[in-house]
Amino acid sequence: MKFYHIRSLEQLMPFQKIWDHILEENNNDNPFIEFKWVENWWRYIGEKRRVEMIVVEKNDQVIAFFPFQFTRKWNTIMIEFIACGEANYMDIIVYDKDREETIQFVFDRLLEKMPDCIFNLHGLLSSSPTTNMLSLYLAKRKCTPTVFSVVTPFINMESINLEAYMKKRRKLHGLDRREKRLSYLGEVKVSTSSPNEIDEVFALHDRHWRYKLDTSGFTNDEHKNFYRALVNISEGPMQAKVESLYLDNQMIAFSYGLSCRGRYIGYVIGHDDDYGIYGPGTILEKELIVSSPNKAIKKFDLSIGYEPYKFEWNSAVDYTNNFIFSTDSWQSKMIFFLTKGKGHIKETLKKNYKIVLFKREFIGSKYSFIKNAKFTEWVQACGKLAGKIYSRKTVDIYKQSQGNENLADFEKLVYPNAKKRHHNLSRINKRFYNGFIPYSDSKFSMFWIHPKLIRVDEVGYLQPLPKQSVFIGEWQFHNLTNICSYLRNEQKAKDIFLYTSKKDEIVNKHLHQLGFKHVNRIKKTHMFTKSNTHISTIDTPEE
Repeated sequence: MKFYHIRSLEQLMPFQKIWDHILEENNNDNPFIEFKWVENWWRYIGEKRRVEMIVVEKNDQVIAFFPFQFTRKWNTIMIEFIACGEANYMDIIVYDKDREETIQFVFDRLLEKMPDCIFNLHGLLSSSPTTNMLSLYLAKRKCTPTVFSVVTPFINMESINLEAYMKKRRKLHGLDRREKRLSYLGEVKVSTSSPNEIDEVFALHDRHWRYKLDTSGFTNDEHKNFYRALVNISEGPMQAKVESLYLDNQMIAFSYGLSCRGRYIGYVIGHDDDYGIYGPGTILEKELIVSSPNKAIKKFDLSIGYEPYKFEWNSAVDYTNNFIFSTDSWQSKMIFFLTKGKGHIKETLKKNYKIVLFKREFIGSKYSFIKNAKFTEWVQACGKLAGKIYSRKTVDIYKQSQGNENLADFEKLVYPNAKKRHHNLSRINKRFYNGFIPYSDSKFSMFWIHPKLIRVDEVGYLQPLPKQSVFIGEWQFHNLTNICSYLRNEQKAKDIFLYTSKKDEIVNKHLHQLGFKHVNRIKKTHMFTKSNTHISTIDTPEE
């Protein structure tokens, strides 16, 4: 056996046929070691990294490739798998029958040639035969590696009854309710996005992570070129596709996925936060799982990590391992212990999902704010901070039991028209989700009603309405008389409720003139982490 190094993509290209043959023979389902993935990674990202592709020959026939990159740290050579940060999983490319012999040969020669070196090999799945063989090899050499493992949940589509599986998860986080309410807004569909829509995917990802700490690099320039190139690959076992959830042809969630010989990996997922209340990412995930049998998917891979939603979907787990070991020289041992210490910190942080969220969302939002905030936003932020320490809100509920039924000109708005007349998309989506119905006149003046509940979210007040009653959730003074007349005439409302959150004598006087009586007062006091709500009933209108 012998090996040699390849240090440029041009040198690697003639080996594509044998590389593909090896993986075909092994029935490989890891997309990150397929030739097309590695080729495009090297072209768009790897040129700046010291790639050392080791080619192994036996009897003058190529039998293996070791996708390494070498980095000098002080007087020590750090040997790593390529694509750390891009490839969730990594492995050597070798015929299964030659795997054990090749591992022993290559590592023996590298350790012999480089007495000052450290190996830091990420992405080895426990289910890969390489992991066990490497462990046995190191044990024979009496070398004790440090191994960091990250859970890798997946759904074994061949071992589950899909109907029973989905029945248990149908109400997951109110999934069925969210789907139903989203469908009220317009036509909802899931489909494979065209490669031409990839820029829309990048834009949606950026909006989703605008106030969070994104370490994926998914939308920096070199990575954009890489991921754009992958979705334009039309042949071969490795395919990159974007599956998206659309509302009236508008993308509101996406899954940038990689598939390879029956394995599907949801590589990067995201959604439009304006629609977050509907759980579009969860809806999309469910639809992709349901459609998996039709796409010959045997393993639906939820990717590495401890996010709670993955354990709500998975049926089994694998583990992704990072092997760290070194030679016995003092320089390499020093780098080894530094790398090991860094790995322990990283592992501890990743296993605690609360810390992950704190870093990703709290620190991310504060960093983004400090970087971009204007003076007025600083003032608002100080007010919000003070409100988290102590705040007191008072809301008054009014009721009108009598009024005229004069005909007023309003129309019920469907979702697309309501979007055009309201500048805050997140707020309008929340109102639709909570069951409010918008109406408007010809002058674009809007009001919202709820036919079943008195709902005031700012103080957490929720009260069922009596029969033949309606609650006005948002209104304007100049239109209130006409609104009430319309509701009595068209909705046959007997009692009309609304609320105010400001103590204003002019407001009170105007409401009394229209026949409204003050019936309830809700006071909510918040101090640090504790909240107290007091509801009082008022029998007579205030003068």
